[in-house]
Amino acid sequence: MEERPVVILDRNLRVTGATPSARAALGDMIGRTCREAFRCPFCTAAECPLRIAQAGEVAEGPMPAGVGGGALLLSTQPIENGVVALLTLPGQRPEPVTLGVGLQRVLDTLRSMVRSDLAALAFYDNSLREVRWQLTSGNISPNLTSIRLRPGQGFAGRIVMTDLPLRTFRFPHDLTEDPESYPIFLAEGLKAALGVPVHGESPDNRVLGVLMVASRTEREYDDADLQRLKQVAESISLAAEMTCLHEEALRRERTRLAQEVHDGLSQNLFGLQLLLQDMQQNLRTDPPERVERGLQDVCTVLDSTLTEVRRLIRGLGGSMARHTGLIHALTDFLTHFYRMSDLQVELAIGLEPGEEVACADVQEVLRIAQEALMNVHRHANATRVRVEIGRTYEGYQLLIEDDGCGFDARQPAGEGHYGCLIMKERAARLQGTLTLESAPGRGTRVLLQLPL
Repeated sequence: MEERPVVILDRNLRVTGATPSARAALGDMIGRTCREAFRCPFCTAAECPLRIAQAGEVAEGPMPAGVGGGALLLSTQPIENGVVALLTLPGQRPEPVTLGVGLQRVLDTLRSMVRSDLAALAFYDNSLREVRWQLTSGNISPNLTSIRLRPGQGFAGRIVMTDLPLRTFRFPHDLTEDPESYPIFLAEGLKAALGVPVHGESPDNRVLGVLMVASRTEREYDDADLQRLKQVAESISLAAEMTCLHEEALRRERTRLAQEVHDGLSQNLFGLQLLLQDMQQNLRTDPPERVERGLQDVCTVLDSTLTEVRRLIRGLGGSMARHTGLIHALTDFLTHFYRMSDLQVELAIGLEPGEEVACADVQEVLRIAQEALMNVHRHANATRVRVEIGRTYEGYQLLIEDDGCGFDARQPAGEGHYGCLIMKERAARLQGTLTLESAPGRGTRVLLQLPL
């Protein structure tokens, strides 16, 4: 099977990894900018497939560099913190990147070559600190890929923790006194195994996962088998890293979607619930004009909720804050918040007339403000809330403080209360800091600081 030339670039379009075939065509590109790596005499940023992928879109197109007398075609796709590019060299037919299929063929070949019952590739998720089985070859239980291991736990967990090869000939007698900590071996009836760490192409050479083969009968995997595994692990390192990046991007996207639902839909629905509860309690005593005003507020919240649903369906692509600016979007939200909460709301803007908050994503800032204000409404029992936006020589500041009951900020949040954690995660994505100060009976102060 011919290896496809693949290049990985970081968010600044500097090459961080490349397959041997890509290096053979273009030379050693690691650490070089895209222009240096692809030998572009000029930069066509508007049409360059790398720039398009850098902006978040899948793209395909020719590069101005010539290789072997022909044009170089790139198929690019955005990944977390960068871009992956498949090269089509002169004389080659374009074909899509199918990492999963390619790695599966490698596992099938490896299992046959070392005469094993099982071959498997596991990935290590550093953020979750767990090892999970990604691809397998052989007659195995379908539940194998659902098993999660901690570093040091089980066969793969030990390899991840030690960053060293591991083998067993007569499991469990030559490996452990606690076979229960090797759930895969017990589930599959394995007696012998050989595994090696898989490292990434990045400069830190971190452990991405584990490549292993195993048998259900006692046997010795010799040094020749170990060398084969090491060679295969080295050859698939780039593909494994790309797959890990893809998995991480999917996980982050799920987290981001959960945050969007929490900060948008759940807040609107909570506000709608409060409005309807208030109307239900006072329906028989309120004058008709107050009931009508309450119904108008319900319709306003419903319109906002439908707008949020449409935005999520469109892929979270649009936002009022991005199109109108933070000040305008925050003013609109505070108007809605005042009508919903009946709190005294004060907005102080310490910026020049017409000046807007300039940051990487003003939608994130708006979400932080919305979460903080909804926490005031839900939990603070406050009568007044003040929102202040200003700028210092270090950067922008967003301050939200209330005169409510406060709480012990040193105590961890209870199950189901993730608002403070989400606000801090959003602040970190903005390269900023979020400080939360509160004490029982002394109100709450939320300060977001953003760099210029």
